[in-house]
Amino acid sequence: MALRVKVEREDFSRAISNGWVDGLVQGRKGLWVYVELGTEQEYIPSPNDDARTEYRLFRGCDVFFAESREQLEALTDNTNAELVNQTVILYC
Repeated sequence: MALRVKVEREDFSRAISNGWVDGLVQGRKGLWVYVELGTEQEYIPSPNDDARTEYRLFRGCDVFFAESREQLEALTDNTNAELVNQTVILYC
């Protein structure tokens, strides 16, 4: 199952394979993530997708979690929860 992450428009536009973004996990109020992006793949729309929202899909991502944006910005080690080799859907 893919992790959906809401990102700022600028981050969405600049996201590239093997780059990184940060954003909020869909459905989890206040749960921030830093995502080391894997390879971008074609996104196949879901029937539940909002037509006014843009989506991009990346496979092989490493995801680090934080409880606040400040904690995310201070992330300097791997002590926070981490998911490796995940599929991530960015949206804005």
